[in-house]
This record gives sequence, structure tokens and C-alpha cells, in this order.
Amino acid sequence: MKRAMAHTDPNIMAADARILPLVFVFVIGVNLICSIYASFYGRGLYADASALLIVIYEGGWPAISGWRATVEILRQLPVVLFARYTSASLFECGELLSFVMLALPTLLCAACWAILPRNQKAWILFPLAALLVGFAATSMHAVGEAAIATGYYWILFFVLQFRTRSILGQIVFLSICVPLYRLHEGAFPLTIVLLIALAMRAQSNFDKLREKIFLGSASVLLMTILAHQILSVIYPELPDDRARIIQGLIHFEFLYVDHHFNLPLLTGALAMVAIGAVYFVYAKLPNGEAMRYVNVIVIIWGIIALVAITVAITIEESFSPFAQLQARYHPPMTSTVLVAAMMLLLRFHLPNRLWMNRATIFILVSLCATQAVADTIATRRWNAYVADLQSRLTKWRGLVPWEKTLHTGDERADINWRSFNIGWVVPFPCVIFARNGIVNAFIDLPEGSRFRPLDPERPEILPVLRGIDFAPYKAFFAAQSADKP
Repeated sequence: MKRAMAHTDPNIMAADARILPLVFVFVIGVNLICSIYASFYGRGLYADASALLIVIYEGGWPAISGWRATVEILRQLPVVLFARYTSASLFECGELLSFVMLALPTLLCAACWAILPRNQKAWILFPLAALLVGFAATSMHAVGEAAIATGYYWILFFVLQFRTRSILGQIVFLSICVPLYRLHEGAFPLTIVLLIALAMRAQSNFDKLREKIFLGSASVLLMTILAHQILSVIYPELPDDRARIIQGLIHFEFLYVDHHFNLPLLTGALAMVAIGAVYFVYAKLPNGEAMRYVNVIVIIWGIIALVAITVAITIEESFSPFAQLQARYHPPMTSTVLVAAMMLLLRFHLPNRLWMNRATIFILVSLCATQAVADTIATRRWNAYVADLQSRLTKWRGLVPWEKTLHTGDERADINWRSFNIGWVVPFPCVIFARNGIVNAFIDLPEGSRFRPLDPERPEILPVLRGIDFAPYKAFFAAQSADKP
């Protein structure tokens, strides 16, 4: 009893409650600032996003297909409207697409604050942790739909837990569940967690007719959604994508690829270990002894955070775009663990002081700063890559074989060049980052590439894009072809 009272001292809890809004504003604000900075250079256009941008800009309509229509609408609609109703250039639309993809996970988590009742704001630490641990590990691959889907699930869970005691709240919850049918099949573990939350609620609230109807309707709806998601995992729209995911998991490519490692993923994992250790110490030890151990944990974590910042700034191998691409399912996996932990805390009515304390807050705030530094370094690396790409495209003419672009004598530029390589995507940045929209050259796809959605060897079928002039390239390519024996 003495220990429990020490952990729930009203003065300490009141002080921590006053800190919470500042923590929320800090984490959300820092993440949005990083997103704006990255979007200014079009960093979100790494990998498939460059192809998506050109399809949107050419067609003037969202490119929606497959199991992820909800996510596609959320992130594409602002860009479509911007392209259709303004004179925005292709790259300006790319900047907006970058911002939407990078900011949506943050904004969806931020919406959880408004959903929480005034006396329950401490639970915001869980979606904030999901943002810092889950999305930060894959933010270089902004086009990955799983991060946006995960943010949507956090809203669902908070509405279910805190806003479904009224008929209106129950109708809202059922309504916002419907888009899950076409949200993201890889988020099925979160659907399972929602079903478990409904089952746990049924154990204590199954005596009211309205509650029975709501829980039954929600359970049936979520079970059909889960079946739909699992079916789409078993029979994916792109079987090769599943094979790449399995390969990435088996070979730990989400953490380490080609002598480069995913620093934000590693830092986030260590932060979660530190938070778990703080919880365990507070739960098991008397207050005085617990505080001594917690101080040690905080000091160790502080050293880890400083080392992570130093590594991000000074060690080139700490940046791995492809590892972040392979970590694209890290957000739902991380959030599944965090939501499950939150459910257990709510179910057993454990004291908030076990997890909502200054040590936990310090770890999350410092983690936010650490991940922000790594994200800023990533943007600087991308900016250097784009500057190098533009320089090459200005000097080169016609069709340039990919293999001839790998060795320029500038070691850092060549490292960036290899780091940002995504096979079939190669020709798309040549259009997006062409200076003044004048395309003089294309870099050909690597030898052996079979998937060629934009084939620079067929200039007659190049997309028609406002503000983009392919005439110089077509002339140079025709001259090249005429010179060939």
C-alpha cells in the first residue's frame, strides 16, 4: 500500500499532468517541422512515390487500386486538387505529396488528443511512442501505406475505449470501421487487437441491450474485415511484394543492409526497453529503491541518446534508405504491442504512475530529439543526392546506361547514388528533378530490369505532363539511335 501511494502522490501526478500538453506539442511540433523540412526537398519521393506522383499529375485523378484505397484517397486527394486547380509544377506537387505522406501519421496521432477525455490525457503517450518508435524507423520510405493505416487504427482504438458510451459515439465508431475494408491488409494484427478489446469490454458490460447490440455489430464488422485482410495477405495483389517482405524479415534487412544499419529503428527499440524497465522497477520495488534504479536507467538512456545523435551525424553507415523501406511494416507491429499493453493497463486498472512518470516522459522527449536529428541528416543526404542528380542530368544528353553512372570519383556522391537506387524507379526522378522542366537525359534502368513502367527507350509513349518538355531528350535519343550500327 505504501508503495502504491508513493506512486500515486497527487502533487506529483498534478505536476506531470501539467507537463503533458507541453510534451504533446513538442513531439507533434518537432515531427511536423521535420516533415516540412523534408518536403521542401521532395524527400518523400524516394522509391515508388516518384512513380505515383507522375501518375497522379498526368491523370489528374487519384491512382486507386487494390486493398489500400482508403490510404490512397487520404494521401492523394490533396495533391490531385492542388494539381488540377492551381498552376503548380510537377515538383511543387511532389513537395505537397511528400508533406502529406510524412505528416499524416503525425496528424492522425495528434487527433487522439482531441478524442481523449480531459482527465485521461495521459494515454496520449502511447500513440506518441508509436510515432517515435514505429514511423521514425521507416520515414525515409514515406510512400509506405502502413504508417498512415496505423495512425487511423489509433483513432479507432481511442474512440472505442473513450467515446462509445453514447449512441452517437457507437455510430461514429461503426462508421469509421467501414474504411478498414480497404485500408491496409498488413494492419490485420491491429484488427485482432480491436476484437480483443471488444471481448474484454463484453465481460463487464454485457448487461445492457444497447451495449449488446453495439458489441455484437462491431464484432461482426471487424471479423469480416479481418477475414478480408487475411485473405488479401494470403492472395496478395503483388506476390513479389510478399516475397520481398519475407526476405527482408528473414535476413533482418529492416535493420541492416549492405553495411548500413537503420539507426532510428535501433534507437526506438532501446527506448522501449528503457520505458519497460522503468515500468518494471516502479511496479516491483518500494518507492525509494525504485527511484534509485530509475535514475540509473535514465542516465543510461541519456548516454544512449547522445551516442545515437553522434552516430547519426558522424557515421555514414548509420543511414540506410533500403533498410527503412524494408521496415515499412514496423509501425503496425510496434503499435500492436503498444495497444496491447494499453489494454492490459486499462483492464487491470493499474496506477497511472507506473507508466506516466517523469522518467518515461524524459525518455520519449529525448527520443523525439534523437529521431529528429537522424531525420534531418536523412533529408540532408537526400538533398545532396538530388543536387548530384540534377547536375548529372544537366550535363548528360540522351539515354545514359545506369551502370556508367555508379563511379564518378566522388566517393560520397557515389555512396548516395547507390543508397537511393530503386531499380525500376530510376527514370522517374529524371523527369521530376529536371531543371526548369527540360528533360535532356534519362538514366536507363539497370541491366536485366523487366518491369519498365516508364521506358526511356520508347520516347513516343512518354507521359504528357504540364510544364515538362521531353523534346530535347527525344532529339538526343533519335541521334543516338541513328549513330548505332
